[in-house]
Amino acid sequence: MIQTIQLFGLPFVDATPSHWYTHIKTILHNNEKAFLVTANPELVLRSLRDPAYKHILQQATFITPDGIGVTAASKRMGKPLTATLPGIETARELLRTADALKKRVFLLGGRPEVMKSLIQQLSIRFPDIQFVGTFHGFGKEEEAAKAIRSVEADLILVALGAPKQEEWIASVYDQVDRGLFIGVGGAFDVWSGHSKRAPKLFRQLKLEWLYRISSHPRGLEKLKDLLLFASLVLRKKTHL
Repeated sequence: MIQTIQLFGLPFVDATPSHWYTHIKTILHNNEKAFLVTANPELVLRSLRDPAYKHILQQATFITPDGIGVTAASKRMGKPLTATLPGIETARELLRTADALKKRVFLLGGRPEVMKSLIQQLSIRFPDIQFVGTFHGFGKEEEAAKAIRSVEADLILVALGAPKQEEWIASVYDQVDRGLFIGVGGAFDVWSGHSKRAPKLFRQLKLEWLYRISSHPRGLEKLKDLLLFASLVLRKKTHL
């Protein structure tokens, strides 16, 4: 049983990493259906600004705190979450399980050149996964939506970035009978080798967010959102 804590009008998973990974692996093993959202401060802010997007998130099966900003906010607001649960780690654990169980995996997102490298890399790392759909994220969303209804995928990874990835998942979720759906943001770029994850030291010091901001083309915009989020939390407000 996974416990949740309400923050910003969203139910966040409150669990240790080991408990959480065991739970989602069981879902995949049992061919159950689920919609996973990994929520960082930027995504939370978007949900507070956009009621329609917030409604989509509230329909998700699970929302995890992706980033130290959310867990730090939970402590400030008197509702401390047990741990940060990075989306890229959750997705990696799911791929490992999919490989062990020889599951069917569907991928959507990334630039065409990223997807080409991604499939090559994932096929080497996870040789027993069956890739039943691989679509880049440039105008292929409708085509992917049609495909997902027929391929019976067990795990669906969507790297369109927020809010597009959650909106796409919500648009197709009720059209299929199975599948664990998760939005993975920039994970395809990292796994394909087209961008680097924060060095281990940054991750250990809980500064992965700083590395992402400093290396992102829209770093200044992201920094402004992070400062706005911090200001919101300091005032202990849950709406804009």
